[in-house]
Amino acid sequence: MLKTLERADIESINFGGFDSPVIEVRGYQNYDLTADTITAVANPTKSRPWTDTKIKAEFFQLILDTVKPRTYADFGSNLGYYIFHAAIQDISSTGIDYNKEYTHICQCITSRFDIEKTTWFNSNLQQWSRSASRYDLVTVFNVIHHLYNRTEEYKDMDKLIGDFRAKGSVVLFEFPTERDKKGYKWTMDTDYTQELFEEMIEKHFSKWAVMPGQTAERPYYLCYA
Repeated sequence: MLKTLERADIESINFGGFDSPVIEVRGYQNYDLTADTITAVANPTKSRPWTDTKIKAEFFQLILDTVKPRTYADFGSNLGYYIFHAAIQDISSTGIDYNKEYTHICQCITSRFDIEKTTWFNSNLQQWSRSASRYDLVTVFNVIHHLYNRTEEYKDMDKLIGDFRAKGSVVLFEFPTERDKKGYKWTMDTDYTQELFEEMIEKHFSKWAVMPGQTAERPYYLCYA
């Protein structure tokens, strides 16, 4: 069993009554879901301004329109917003999270509406990277700093980026730099830097582009194998 370092960040899950068409999800990700629609709900706070589901959902749709994946995986899938967003568009979508609370909740939501095209795995990166599955698009939102020196303690940027490169033809990273408050907190005693990250994506990917994130110190990197 995987050891988790904190409880899942869930405020409420409202499955509604027998006749209710909407599931309301509130927490680190905020959204309303029906059998065939999903609506992102804004939820930034002063302590974590990078978590606005509504803004990130608009950016995510631009990525889907650009990459046009048939298969998609979100590592650190949390409450599942991006998996449901893609699945509703008929993209085979897989959510992976090391916290079983998140994957269990997402499986319950899937069952409520019998949503197809979704799969959920309770796994860490080192386990998942050894599986044979590979995807047209992989997203890695705000978890690199945790993997580097907290939840898995990689402490090896080359291997960490290489493991993601092995899973996707295109990988979208949201990268907390060493100047980000949480990025610094979890990696302060290591060699974790934005410069090292960029050096490794240059090594493992044929081309990449950096784009502004929700904060200056959490930019996006769209990387092509």
